[in-house]
Amino acid sequence: MHLNTFRRIVFVAALGFGLVSIARGGGIEVPQQGARAAGQADAFTAQADDPSAIFYNPAGLTQLKGTHFSGGVFAIFPEFHFSGEGGESMRLPSVLPHLYAETDFGLDRWRFGIGLNDTMGINEDWGNKGPLALLVDKASLTLLSISPTVSYKINDHLSAGVALNAYWGELNVRRNVMLGAPPIPEGTFHFRGHDEAVGVTPGIMWKIDSRSTIGAYYRSPYHLDFDGDARITAKGVPEIGPSSASTALDFPQSAGIGYAVRPIEPLKVEADVIWTDWSSFEKSSISSSDPHFNGQKTVYDWKSGFTFRLGAQYDLTPHWVLRAGYAYGQNAIPTSTFSPLVPDSNYHLFAAGIGYETDRWSIDLAYQYIYRERRHIHDNLYSPLTDGTWDNQMNCLMLTAGYKL
Repeated sequence: MHLNTFRRIVFVAALGFGLVSIARGGGIEVPQQGARAAGQADAFTAQADDPSAIFYNPAGLTQLKGTHFSGGVFAIFPEFHFSGEGGESMRLPSVLPHLYAETDFGLDRWRFGIGLNDTMGINEDWGNKGPLALLVDKASLTLLSISPTVSYKINDHLSAGVALNAYWGELNVRRNVMLGAPPIPEGTFHFRGHDEAVGVTPGIMWKIDSRSTIGAYYRSPYHLDFDGDARITAKGVPEIGPSSASTALDFPQSAGIGYAVRPIEPLKVEADVIWTDWSSFEKSSISSSDPHFNGQKTVYDWKSGFTFRLGAQYDLTPHWVLRAGYAYGQNAIPTSTFSPLVPDSNYHLFAAGIGYETDRWSIDLAYQYIYRERRHIHDNLYSPLTDGTWDNQMNCLMLTAGYKL
């Protein structure tokens, strides 16, 4: 190994203590929170006509009558490929839940509900043998949201609603660290922390006429200070820690607006524009009483971006529905801070779905294929470890079942 390369790796390893707080732009955001929406590429802000409105646009609950329950799972099958030194691939599926309940309590204008969602996440295992292990070996982020929701029908055209989002998050990261020049063995760094936060999601819905609707929402930012412990272990070397440690993330605000129209009675088409303020990810550091961990900083310099969604629903019969959609999302991660924990890029999402509904029961199935544009990384903050070509695609399935009293 060349001396300059070794120095760079040691520099990366030192900075890497702060990497426990890195997340993956659009890669950690999970907008798929109901199969009806997912089947139309999540273009659902102006439609929001099932209990998942609690997530997509709380004002949409006023379209429902009586009491509804729904729930399901979202299964993600990713394929990551890195063509750099040695080449590495990762395939690690994830399954995320969503649950909703809503009722009008017999009232004419009010609706009340509660939702449980996993709104953002990381689930990665690059392995501890390749060069990427100095940046990340294993990583997981779970971010659950419980959302009590209320909405009100102001008149026949205008509705408003708000969800209170109570978040619980847990972050786990493991990676290799260089404790000295070879032949000194590499060590393993572990961090685990959790925290809670609160945010709000207000929404409005304006039914222009029987064919056209406009919907909009705003999701507030929130702060999580992941408190836990950090340690470094290595064969033949005394363990460092476990020591109390924490690292903070400012999760972004976002806003969306959608327009839905029925050009003909069986067909509904919706177009959405979503803005996410990923610029809240500027930099972070670890706080710890242990000087081995304290004060290590990470620079993000992420950028805000837009997602554009187009979806359609066609009523085949009074019971059967077909759906399809397309979405395009802008990359949030600059080349300068790109890492295997944040392999983000512009993405293209293609969706299809089918649904069946009776007076009491409903079941919806959606499929999504997500292709992230290839990125060529050279001479960034983590070079030469990240130098090479990065590819990513995902196959996703979502199932949601509902029951109406």
